[in-house]
Amino acid sequence: MMRITSLNSMSLAKVLSIMYLSLAIIFSPIMLFILSMDGMGLIEGIFAIVFFVVFYGIAGAIVGLLIGTIYTLVAKRVGGIEMDVETS
Repeated sequence: MMRITSLNSMSLAKVLSIMYLSLAIIFSPIMLFILSMDGMGLIEGIFAIVFFVVFYGIAGAIVGLLIGTIYTLVAKRVGGIEMDVETS
């Protein structure tokens, strides 16, 4: 049984930033379609999508930093998450 007692906040921030950014890029066409049906022009829609993608990338980094820091503080008090790890 292994225990995770701390997380590298910067590493988690990078990973979550890329994950959020990827999800924003995947859902961008759907958002553009919804915005165009709402009466927004193509240029305004593209600007909104660029803002959406950049915002989600930055939000992912901030959330990752916060989660990593909070987890490390909580894990010091309660001992962290226990995991069974199998090596082959």
